[in-house]
Amino acid sequence: MSAVATPVESVSAPAIHAVDTTPSTYEVETAEMYRWMLWFGLPMLGAACFVAAMFATGKGWLLAPAIVLLVSDIFVLVWLCMSSDTNGLIGEAPH
Repeated sequence: MSAVATPVESVSAPAIHAVDTTPSTYEVETAEMYRWMLWFGLPMLGAACFVAAMFATGKGWLLAPAIVLLVSDIFVLVWLCMSSDTNGLIGEAPH
C-alpha cells in the first residue's frame, strides 16, 4: 500500500426528485371525518348517556347536563361548518 492516494473515479449521486407532499383527497376527507366525530359526536354521546341515566333512575336533574351538552353542541356544529375547508385543502375547485 502506498501513501499516495489513487484518484477515485467520479461518483454520481442519485437524482433527487421532488415529492408531492400535498395530502390526497382521501386523507383530507378522513381527517375531516375524524374531526367531526370527535368534536360533534362526543358531546352528543354524552347527552344521550345523561338522558338514558335520567330515564333509568327517574332523577330529573340529569336532564340539565344533557341540555347543556346539546346547546353547546349547536355552537360546535356551527364552528365545524365554518372551519371545514376540504376543497381549499386539496387545492381543487368545488364541483
